[in-house]
Amino acid sequence: MKRLLLPLIMLIISASSCTNRNDEIISLSKGFFYSLMDTTFASPSDYYPLYETLETNVKSDVVEIEESNISYSNDTIFVKCFNNYTTSNGNFKQEYVTLVWATDKDDNLHICNSKGLLTIDDDMADFGKAVGAFSNKEIFDVELSKISHDVRMMYLKEYFEAQITLLQNVKIINWSWETSYSGEAHGEGRVRNNLNFAIEGVKYELKYYDYRGDFMAEDNGSISKTLYPGEIYNFTFWSSNAKYPDKASLKLVFPDKLVDKIIKRKGYTGKEYQDYLGFTE
Repeated sequence: MKRLLLPLIMLIISASSCTNRNDEIISLSKGFFYSLMDTTFASPSDYYPLYETLETNVKSDVVEIEESNISYSNDTIFVKCFNNYTTSNGNFKQEYVTLVWATDKDDNLHICNSKGLLTIDDDMADFGKAVGAFSNKEIFDVELSKISHDVRMMYLKEYFEAQITLLQNVKIINWSWETSYSGEAHGEGRVRNNLNFAIEGVKYELKYYDYRGDFMAEDNGSISKTLYPGEIYNFTFWSSNAKYPDKASLKLVFPDKLVDKIIKRKGYTGKEYQDYLGFTE
């Protein structure tokens, strides 16, 4: 009987210790989510030292944590949380967030990583997949934050190159304008697409100045036609917000939606991200 009693006592002690640890982890995890709502007494960085590096703004109204969703792996503790909140549009959302807890050198618990706090918009995710930055493996937030930063830098490079391509190949050939009897400016412009592919959504911007050269007003509009390769198209404009201007300027504007289409149509091998890492290291 005594031989059976000792293992049983040890099992009870172990279970009690584990329960106490779980209670502590749940309390700390809830404290982290509460700090996302109210930073009066603690900030998210107090629980999660790397939180600011994630560059994300997480909302939380109520968090639910079941003890069965706590797991241990060596010196780290994984806690799956159900974060509930209402968006600015009034929509209720529930997101699954995993917090990874570890102890520091002073034996204090802190969040060392997470999964689900950081999200990436679909367009950037698609671009990241195209250049080989995102694989099918599970990526936690700290690593995802670094990869996302790299992908944004790569995208910006592609963005500026696409803007330059548009500026060099889609041009206003000539334009003219005059004022009506009521002083309103109106005129016509001719634009040419020298690209080898069609584009749409091109906009234009007008600025008006008085006889001293001082700015009066600006106006803008869209070229409501698909411009095919080599096509020349005439468009008209009429501005009522500048009375009797003396000078005017006109330029084309290429919105983000158009630039993004050009970036997407570019062929990628999937090795661009590794090449980028080799270049930056």
